[in-house]
Amino acid sequence: MLIDFRTPRVAVLCSKRAPGIDYVLRHPDFGTMYEVACVVTTEASLNIETGGVPLIHHSPRAFDVRADFDAITAETLQPFDIDVVVLLGYLYILTAPMLDAFPGRILNVHDSDLTLLSSDGRPRYPGLHATRDAILAGEQETRSTLHVVTSEVDAGPIVARSEPFAVAPLVQDALALGALDMIRAYAYAHREWMMRRAWGPMIVAELEKFACEAVAV
Repeated sequence: MLIDFRTPRVAVLCSKRAPGIDYVLRHPDFGTMYEVACVVTTEASLNIETGGVPLIHHSPRAFDVRADFDAITAETLQPFDIDVVVLLGYLYILTAPMLDAFPGRILNVHDSDLTLLSSDGRPRYPGLHATRDAILAGEQETRSTLHVVTSEVDAGPIVARSEPFAVAPLVQDALALGALDMIRAYAYAHREWMMRRAWGPMIVAELEKFACEAVAV
């Protein structure tokens, strides 16, 4: 039998930008299948339209110890009764206070295919320059990956991958010319294409799945 259903409450953590946030906030299922309770940014300069969702500025620069900052972040989220935390363009590695407050309930979108592994079993393209690294390595396509955040960076359980985004043939010409400026410019545009097209839909699809799984049969 069905149990009481509660619309999952989501907190979005971001920094200089929040790729996909417009899609998440304006999707037809917003308010029914999920609701965004707050958006927390580490950058006071972030200027986004949240449609009435509280926008909270919380800067790590006032903290010498990352764990202290994360403890305050967890306390900030407590009054909002959060079910799921989503990282969109969040530039800081989460530590124990946040991981313990939301075990298995923090999701991050990473701009590479985390199913591609190096010989040591670790993700082949982790970190902030993953798309550029994949393109320079000769990958013919890129994907973004939605994964659960754990203490190991970009190594948590994978919950979804985006559609593939084909790398343009011009990259091979640029490599042959040694034109790294062209590759950097292309990698930026390619990453923007992937983020703007894929990140919002990936997040919404996972939140809808989370909401459905919250109803026990």
